[in-house]
Amino acid sequence: MTLLIFLILLAILASVELFIYRKHALDDLSLDVHFSTDLAQFGEIIEVIETAQNNKRMPLPFLLLKFESPVSLKFLDMTNTTMSDLLYREDMLTMKPFSRHTRRIKAQCIKRGYYSFVRVNITTSDILLMEKLTKEFDNSSNITILPEVVNVDELRSLMSITFSDVQQRRTLLTDPFAFSGIREYQPWDPMKSINWTATARSGDFMVNQNASTSMRQVTILMNLEFYNQKHSDSLLEKSISLAYSYMQQLCEAGIPCSLHTNGRDILTGLPVSMETSSNLADMPQRGEKLSRIDLSSEVLPFADILESHIGHSRSDDFTVIISPRYDASFRESLIDVSSLRPSLLWVMPCYRLSPKIDVENELKNLYYRWETLGRD
Repeated sequence: MTLLIFLILLAILASVELFIYRKHALDDLSLDVHFSTDLAQFGEIIEVIETAQNNKRMPLPFLLLKFESPVSLKFLDMTNTTMSDLLYREDMLTMKPFSRHTRRIKAQCIKRGYYSFVRVNITTSDILLMEKLTKEFDNSSNITILPEVVNVDELRSLMSITFSDVQQRRTLLTDPFAFSGIREYQPWDPMKSINWTATARSGDFMVNQNASTSMRQVTILMNLEFYNQKHSDSLLEKSISLAYSYMQQLCEAGIPCSLHTNGRDILTGLPVSMETSSNLADMPQRGEKLSRIDLSSEVLPFADILESHIGHSRSDDFTVIISPRYDASFRESLIDVSSLRPSLLWVMPCYRLSPKIDVENELKNLYYRWETLGRD
């Protein structure tokens, strides 16, 4: 009889305990998962910071913190992490009353893009572990990973072609790479142009004088249409990296450049476009725009981009078309616009082992094959 009464009391206590935890276990419980920065370089190691708080007197026997992360982040410690289309991370801990838990997880940024946490939730239980209780939390943290920067050596030929076209010694604009003499320092001259050897000899500040150039702007048109029947996007990613690195090199050389593409912004759904600038300070913003290009969205026909920008821009601009697509239809469209642009270059990103293509005579002097490692 005593045992029966004990069991009844135990059942009552368990029921009361379960009722209380069902009603209040998830009260005053918070979980925040955010990135340590909202803008990161390709390959940079950042931190994913998760903070859980139990702001009540009730202890929680265990807390299972769960969040889903893009595979573009590679956790350096893959413990408690599974991978499929996303990375699924679970961390377990015990929460005392009025306690706080913070964990920093190092991750490497391995792919360009704009990312956020898909889902963040907490699972807990009553003290007797009879029932799991789950709560999902809103999370607004996001990160923009900039495109990969192409090695300078891989850009040398392209920059050489660019310089040979846009630089002539006939205006007052100066070429930082062409030395023509030494003159006396003027108040508007940058400190980096001072020739310290000549200054020491003469006793007055002397600066290097550079050759004059004709600086026409460079217009970059990037085609992100699929280039094979498999709808591969690896060369499209290479194209974005090439465009980003090329613009950076142009800005460092003081050459104004603009970019227009048929790829859409993941936030606005509009084609990405950048106005003319030679300011290096604009590069992070330009990189963000390129990072937000969504290759899973349908692109505009590249013919529309050609018509829009070839017909309404200066005819003496040096126009660079970056496109891994090379089929007959695309080449015909290039032949059509080549007569409108005396300075036109088609840069075709491709893999080194890819077979060479035979281009029409009209395009032979306008075609540059930019080879990179890898394969589809």
